[in-house]
Amino acid sequence: MSIPLITEQSAAFARGSVPPARQVADGVWSIPVPLTGSPLVSMFMYLVETPGGLVLVDAGFDAEDAWQALLAGLRAAGAAPSEVAATVLTHNHPDHIGLADRLRAEGGAAVAIHPLDCFATQRAVRGGFLDQLERTLLRAGVPDADRAPMLRSARRLAAHSESLVPDLLLTEGDAVGGTLQVLHTPGHTYGHISLRDHRRGLLFTGDLLMPTGEPQLAPASLPADDPGADLAASLDRIAGLRADLVLPGHQYPIADHARRARAVLTAHRARLAEVTGAAARAGTAWEIAALLSWPRPWPDMGTTAKRFAVVQTLGLLRALQRGGVVPASTQTGSS
Repeated sequence: MSIPLITEQSAAFARGSVPPARQVADGVWSIPVPLTGSPLVSMFMYLVETPGGLVLVDAGFDAEDAWQALLAGLRAAGAAPSEVAATVLTHNHPDHIGLADRLRAEGGAAVAIHPLDCFATQRAVRGGFLDQLERTLLRAGVPDADRAPMLRSARRLAAHSESLVPDLLLTEGDAVGGTLQVLHTPGHTYGHISLRDHRRGLLFTGDLLMPTGEPQLAPASLPADDPGADLAASLDRIAGLRADLVLPGHQYPIADHARRARAVLTAHRARLAEVTGAAARAGTAWEIAALLSWPRPWPDMGTTAKRFAVVQTLGLLRALQRGGVVPASTQTGSS
């Protein structure tokens, strides 16, 4: 039912509404939950029957309307919270992990994530989310007057992300439930994973690949971080995989994922070229970001939008520095 599903869910996204839960394939259900106030409109969980029991891919945002939508989706699939054996998180962002703890408390579903996205295991290396963000903003040259409100706006989300304690850590090649192959696909976060269902021809891509837009890059908070190169490698890898349907974390399914991945790579390269040009006229990632094209003019962008923009810019700069296109310097965030 891929074409009717794509049509229904793409129309809902265009309207700004949350579509109903639907069966994607034999033993697989799409469960959309609302992201109230977000331009993404909704987030998609997926309930998958495996030999090891029911697996929920991702867990939405921690809000009551999302919880009720999850319960309704489980009922539509003929399941209850107590029947979910595991919740597999593609990455540690609030709109993907939010209900994992509640589902575990209600029904006992184990929580699984890649170790690079688990703050409990990464704290000694990277620090917490706010530590990473503050280092990134400092590297980007964000002025004190702008950096402080950016950190304040991120504080509530940071507490939620850092409180997650998983039961299982997943790495490349693991088989969840015996059938879902774990693919490490970093770039959006350092521990982002995709899940491949060979038997059904499905690929769950989290926020790596969506039908519109380009992924936000992970914060480049350490000198060795290169999220732009990570993202390009992950997209190139995904483009080479065989799959009948890609099921992303937002928007709607993708029928021709290879074509879409190549389009995102093309846009990524164009963005790198734009940053290269701006870097010749500005000294810091903050200054460069102000020269780039965004959906809204830079002076009209709010605190959160500018935070995302400067993190993205620094990630792109890091790739250009590693490639020798932009000279490595403190001003462009290499230190």
